[in-house]
Amino acid sequence: KIQTVVLDEADEMLNMGFREDIDTILSQTNENEHQTMLFSATFSKEIENITKEYLQNPKVIKVSRKELTLSNITQNYITVREQDKVEVISRIIDINNYEVVMIFCNTKKTVDEVTSGLLQRGFVTEALHGDMKQLQRERVMARFKNKQVNILVASDVAARGLDISDVDVVFNYDLPQEEEYYVHRIG
Repeated sequence: KIQTVVLDEADEMLNMGFREDIDTILSQTNENEHQTMLFSATFSKEIENITKEYLQNPKVIKVSRKELTLSNITQNYITVREQDKVEVISRIIDINNYEVVMIFCNTKKTVDEVTSGLLQRGFVTEALHGDMKQLQRERVMARFKNKQVNILVASDVAARGLDISDVDVVFNYDLPQEEEYYVHRIG
């Protein structure tokens, strides 16, 4: 008796290996009695295949921007040896007195390593990545939004859909593989 199916971040769900789960859910819903919505930053061949297999008369709505980043965001880069990254980020945070900091990494392992390195240097830091349970992620986000934690180290899974105002600086510890991830991280 499902009336509406919403798959938000469908591309990420597929990247994380949830194709079988998506197929199970969509194959067990009656196509004539519900509406299915897929939201995705990208429109991959796999998403197109899902729409052909499970949706009837789908409507595609594309949102495009002429600029990928906002004009009021200043972007800089520093070339640093891998083993010096945490130290350099620590010094930049200290020198500039940043209070709300986000650091993005490409892997969960790197998120944990960077978080550990910052904690050892005395920073109030939390990790956020896909291996955490939803309740854990919500607690971390609540502490970060309430300024109980001033540094959030996150993977790209966490970067999508975050709405946090007054961030002083965003560090890309690793450069993302996809342009869309970069926009989600800084924007």
